[in-house]
Amino acid sequence: MTNSPTSDRRGGFTMVEVIVALIILTVGVLGLASTTIYVVRQTTMAELATERSAALQTVVERLRASDYDALASGSDSVGRFDVEWRVATGNRSKLVTVVTIGPGMASGGGTGMPTPSGSVADTFAYRIMQP
Repeated sequence: MTNSPTSDRRGGFTMVEVIVALIILTVGVLGLASTTIYVVRQTTMAELATERSAALQTVVERLRASDYDALASGSDSVGRFDVEWRVATGNRSKLVTVVTIGPGMASGGGTGMPTPSGSVADTFAYRIMQP
């Protein structure tokens, strides 16, 4: 009886195959972990932007509902944000500059990536025409 090359082989994986499979699995899991961190950061940024926009909209709607002659500079607190507005009277119009200050994402210095910050100011300006 002759031994064929296939009859001496045992079933299973070699150590090299197991190590290669583990390396591939590790790279995949690390990729998923970094993606998760990115998604959480983007979600946080989106939530802050939404809250900031809602605070700005609240103040702008309040100012638009005011009597034109009674429009004056002021400030208010809306949620986590402090909102200040300045009114400059022009020819048949008033320029309203609204500054929203609160938590947000600031430019990240030399990294180029935005970083969370407790006090970020955004400015929005619009003109109200005299009726």
